[in-house]
Amino acid sequence: MEKKIFTATLLTVAITAFLTIYWLLEPHRVRLQAEKMKTDAAERGKRLYLTHCSRCHGEQGGGRRGIRPIHSKNYLEKVDDTLLYKIIERGIPRTGMVALGDKEGGPLNKKQINELVAFIRSWQKTAPSLPEEPSPKERPLFVQEEAAYVGSKSCIECHEGLNKEHIAVWKASPMATRAFSLIQKEKDKTKCIPCHATGYDPDKKTYQEENVGCEACHGPGGKYQEMMSGP
Repeated sequence: MEKKIFTATLLTVAITAFLTIYWLLEPHRVRLQAEKMKTDAAERGKRLYLTHCSRCHGEQGGGRRGIRPIHSKNYLEKVDDTLLYKIIERGIPRTGMVALGDKEGGPLNKKQINELVAFIRSWQKTAPSLPEEPSPKERPLFVQEEAAYVGSKSCIECHEGLNKEHIAVWKASPMATRAFSLIQKEKDKTKCIPCHATGYDPDKKTYQEENVGCEACHGPGGKYQEMMSGP
Protein backbone atom coordinates (compact mmCIF):
# COMPACT_ATOMS: atom_id res chain seq x y z
CA MET A 1 0.00 0.00 0.00
CA GLU A 2 2.81 2.38 0.95
CA LYS A 3 4.56 1.53 -2.32
CA LYS A 4 1.46 2.54 -4.30
CA ILE A 5 1.16 5.79 -2.39
CA PHE A 6 4.84 6.54 -3.01
CA THR A 7 4.47 5.78 -6.73
CA ALA A 8 1.35 7.95 -7.01
CA THR A 9 3.09 10.79 -5.18
CA LEU A 10 6.14 10.50 -7.42
CA LEU A 11 3.97 10.58 -10.54
CA THR A 12 2.08 13.59 -9.23
CA VAL A 13 5.32 15.46 -8.57
CA ALA A 14 6.66 14.51 -12.01
CA ILE A 15 3.48 15.61 -13.78
CA THR A 16 3.40 18.85 -11.81
CA ALA A 17 7.04 19.56 -12.68
CA PHE A 18 6.42 18.78 -16.36
CA LEU A 19 3.36 21.03 -16.54
CA THR A 20 5.22 23.83 -14.75
CA ILE A 21 8.15 23.65 -17.17
CA TYR A 22 5.75 23.42 -20.13
CA TRP A 23 3.78 26.42 -18.86
CA LEU A 24 7.00 28.42 -18.49
CA LEU A 25 8.47 27.48 -21.89
CA GLU A 26 5.33 27.34 -24.05
CA PRO A 27 4.91 31.11 -24.53
CA HIS A 28 8.53 31.31 -25.68
CA ARG A 29 8.01 28.42 -28.10
CA VAL A 30 4.83 29.96 -29.47
CA ARG A 31 6.59 33.31 -29.87
CA LEU A 32 9.47 31.71 -31.76
CA GLN A 33 7.06 29.81 -33.98
CA ALA A 34 5.11 32.98 -34.73
CA GLU A 35 8.33 34.83 -35.60
CA LYS A 36 9.39 31.99 -37.89
CA MET A 37 6.03 32.06 -39.64
CA LYS A 38 6.36 35.83 -40.15
CA THR A 39 9.90 35.43 -41.49
CA ASP A 40 8.87 32.66 -43.88
CA ALA A 41 5.86 34.67 -45.07
CA ALA A 42 8.04 37.75 -45.60
CA GLU A 43 10.53 35.72 -47.63
CA ARG A 44 7.77 34.48 -49.92
CA GLY A 45 6.40 38.02 -50.02
CA LYS A 46 9.79 39.32 -51.17
CA ARG A 47 9.63 37.15 -54.28
CA LEU A 48 6.10 38.40 -54.98
CA TYR A 49 7.21 42.00 -54.46
CA LEU A 50 10.08 41.69 -56.93
CA THR A 51 7.71 40.20 -59.50
CA HIS A 52 4.69 42.47 -59.11
CA CYS A 53 5.78 45.67 -57.35
CA SER A 54 9.46 46.53 -57.87
CA ARG A 55 8.97 47.91 -61.38
CA CYS A 56 7.13 50.94 -59.96
CA HIS A 57 8.19 51.00 -56.30
CA GLY A 58 11.83 49.98 -56.73
CA GLU A 59 13.54 46.86 -55.41
CA GLN A 60 13.93 48.41 -51.94
CA GLY A 61 10.66 50.36 -51.89
CA GLY A 62 12.37 53.65 -52.65
CA GLY A 63 9.98 54.48 -55.48
CA ARG A 64 10.53 55.76 -58.99
CA ARG A 65 10.07 59.24 -60.45
CA GLY A 66 6.61 60.48 -59.49
CA ILE A 67 5.99 57.57 -57.07
CA ARG A 68 6.55 58.15 -53.36
CA PRO A 69 8.76 55.78 -51.34
CA ILE A 70 7.00 53.15 -49.27
CA HIS A 71 10.24 52.11 -47.54
CA SER A 72 9.91 54.87 -44.95
CA LYS A 73 9.22 54.71 -41.24
CA ASN A 74 6.67 57.53 -41.27
CA TYR A 75 4.67 55.88 -44.07
CA LEU A 76 4.72 52.41 -42.49
CA GLU A 77 3.69 53.84 -39.12
CA LYS A 78 0.63 55.45 -40.71
CA VAL A 79 -0.67 52.38 -42.55
CA ASP A 80 -1.66 49.23 -40.69
CA ASP A 81 -1.69 45.75 -42.22
CA THR A 82 -5.40 45.95 -43.03
CA LEU A 83 -4.90 49.10 -45.09
CA LEU A 84 -1.83 47.67 -46.84
CA TYR A 85 -3.87 44.60 -47.74
CA LYS A 86 -6.69 46.70 -49.21
CA ILE A 87 -4.28 48.86 -51.21
CA ILE A 88 -2.64 45.78 -52.73
CA GLU A 89 -5.92 44.00 -53.32
CA ARG A 90 -7.94 46.92 -54.73
CA GLY A 91 -5.33 49.39 -55.97
CA ILE A 92 -5.66 53.19 -55.75
CA PRO A 93 -7.80 54.87 -58.43
CA ARG A 94 -6.14 57.43 -60.72
CA THR A 95 -2.62 56.74 -59.48
CA GLY A 96 -1.43 53.83 -61.60
CA MET A 97 -1.54 51.59 -58.49
CA VAL A 98 -3.47 48.71 -60.00
CA ALA A 99 -5.51 46.08 -58.17
CA LEU A 100 -3.52 42.88 -57.63
CA GLY A 101 -6.17 40.84 -55.79
CA ASP A 102 -7.74 37.97 -57.70
CA LYS A 103 -11.20 39.24 -56.68
CA GLU A 104 -10.41 42.38 -58.68
CA GLY A 105 -9.03 40.50 -61.68
CA GLY A 106 -5.41 40.53 -60.45
CA PRO A 107 -2.93 37.65 -60.06
CA LEU A 108 -2.68 37.34 -56.24
CA ASN A 109 -4.85 35.35 -53.86
CA LYS A 110 -5.49 36.16 -50.19
CA LYS A 111 -2.51 34.15 -48.90
CA GLN A 112 -0.13 35.81 -51.35
CA ILE A 113 -1.34 39.31 -50.48
CA ASN A 114 -0.79 38.59 -46.78
CA GLU A 115 2.75 37.41 -47.60
CA LEU A 116 3.35 40.62 -49.53
CA VAL A 117 2.07 42.64 -46.56
CA ALA A 118 4.42 40.70 -44.26
CA PHE A 119 7.40 41.56 -46.46
CA ILE A 120 6.57 45.27 -46.64
CA ARG A 121 5.95 45.35 -42.88
CA SER A 122 9.38 43.78 -42.29
CA TRP A 123 10.95 47.05 -43.47
CA GLN A 124 9.55 49.06 -40.58
CA LYS A 125 12.33 48.38 -38.04
CA THR A 126 15.10 49.61 -40.34
CA ALA A 127 13.25 52.00 -42.68
CA PRO A 128 14.49 55.62 -42.65
CA SER A 129 12.29 58.58 -41.77
CA LEU A 130 11.68 60.60 -44.93
CA PRO A 131 10.19 64.08 -45.50
CA GLU A 132 6.42 64.24 -45.27
CA GLU A 133 4.40 64.00 -48.47
CA PRO A 134 2.65 67.16 -49.71
CA SER A 135 -1.02 67.59 -48.91
CA PRO A 136 -3.53 66.18 -51.43
CA LYS A 137 -4.12 69.67 -52.88
CA GLU A 138 -0.42 70.05 -53.63
CA ARG A 139 0.01 66.65 -55.26
CA PRO A 140 -0.06 66.29 -59.06
CA LEU A 141 -3.25 64.79 -60.45
CA PHE A 142 -1.39 61.92 -62.06
CA VAL A 143 1.59 60.55 -60.16
CA GLN A 144 2.86 58.26 -62.90
CA GLU A 145 4.08 60.78 -65.42
CA GLU A 146 5.46 58.24 -67.88
CA ALA A 147 2.66 55.69 -67.66
CA ALA A 148 1.04 54.69 -70.95
CA TYR A 149 -2.70 54.55 -71.49
CA VAL A 150 -3.91 51.54 -73.47
CA GLY A 151 -7.63 52.29 -73.88
CA SER A 152 -10.75 50.65 -72.45
CA LYS A 153 -11.03 48.22 -75.36
CA SER A 154 -7.63 46.77 -74.50
CA CYS A 155 -8.60 46.44 -70.82
CA ILE A 156 -11.87 44.70 -71.64
CA GLU A 157 -10.19 42.10 -73.85
CA CYS A 158 -8.79 40.46 -70.71
CA HIS A 159 -11.11 41.61 -67.93
CA GLU A 160 -14.54 41.04 -69.43
CA GLY A 161 -14.36 37.36 -68.57
CA LEU A 162 -13.37 38.18 -64.98
CA ASN A 163 -15.58 41.21 -64.31
CA LYS A 164 -18.42 40.67 -66.77
CA GLU A 165 -21.21 42.14 -64.62
CA HIS A 166 -19.23 45.27 -63.71
CA ILE A 167 -18.19 45.90 -67.30
CA ALA A 168 -21.76 45.43 -68.53
CA VAL A 169 -22.98 48.09 -66.09
CA TRP A 170 -20.21 50.47 -67.16
CA LYS A 171 -20.90 49.92 -70.88
CA ALA A 172 -24.55 50.88 -70.40
CA SER A 173 -23.81 53.92 -68.24
CA PRO A 174 -23.71 57.58 -69.38
CA MET A 175 -20.02 57.64 -68.38
CA ALA A 176 -19.17 55.26 -71.19
CA THR A 177 -21.70 56.41 -73.78
CA ARG A 178 -22.20 60.18 -73.64
CA ALA A 179 -20.05 61.86 -70.98
CA PHE A 180 -17.89 63.49 -73.66
CA SER A 181 -20.80 64.61 -75.82
CA LEU A 182 -22.26 66.57 -72.90
CA ILE A 183 -19.43 69.12 -73.01
CA GLN A 184 -19.42 69.84 -76.74
CA LYS A 185 -21.28 73.13 -76.35
CA GLU A 186 -18.89 74.39 -73.67
CA LYS A 187 -16.69 77.29 -74.79
CA ASP A 188 -13.72 76.18 -72.69
CA LYS A 189 -13.70 72.39 -72.79
CA THR A 190 -10.37 72.18 -70.97
CA LYS A 191 -12.20 72.73 -67.68
CA CYS A 192 -14.52 69.80 -68.41
CA ILE A 193 -12.29 67.29 -70.19
CA PRO A 194 -10.47 66.05 -67.02
CA CYS A 195 -13.77 64.56 -65.79
CA HIS A 196 -15.47 63.81 -69.12
CA ALA A 197 -12.54 62.10 -70.86
CA THR A 198 -9.79 59.65 -69.94
CA GLY A 199 -6.06 60.31 -69.68
CA TYR A 200 -6.11 64.10 -69.72
CA ASP A 201 -2.70 65.80 -69.84
CA PRO A 202 -3.08 69.32 -68.36
CA ASP A 203 0.21 70.49 -69.89
CA LYS A 204 -0.41 69.31 -73.44
CA LYS A 205 -4.19 69.83 -73.19
CA THR A 206 -4.72 66.40 -74.75
CA TYR A 207 -6.67 63.31 -73.73
CA GLN A 208 -6.39 59.61 -74.54
CA GLU A 209 -10.00 58.50 -74.82
CA GLU A 210 -13.42 60.14 -75.03
CA ASN A 211 -15.84 59.43 -72.16
CA VAL A 212 -14.95 57.93 -68.79
CA GLY A 213 -13.03 54.75 -69.55
CA CYS A 214 -11.44 52.10 -67.37
CA GLU A 215 -8.22 54.05 -66.87
CA ALA A 216 -10.01 57.20 -65.69
CA CYS A 217 -10.46 55.50 -62.32
CA HIS A 218 -7.94 52.65 -62.35
CA GLY A 219 -5.01 54.57 -63.77
CA PRO A 220 -2.88 54.00 -66.90
CA GLY A 221 -2.76 50.34 -67.90
CA GLY A 222 0.50 50.17 -69.85
CA LYS A 223 2.77 48.99 -67.06
CA TYR A 224 0.07 46.72 -65.67
CA GLN A 225 -0.28 44.99 -69.05
CA GLU A 226 3.48 44.53 -69.26
CA MET A 227 3.56 43.08 -65.75
CA MET A 228 0.68 40.68 -66.43
CA SER A 229 2.07 39.59 -69.80
CA GLY A 230 5.50 38.89 -68.38
CA PRO A 231 8.91 39.52 -69.95
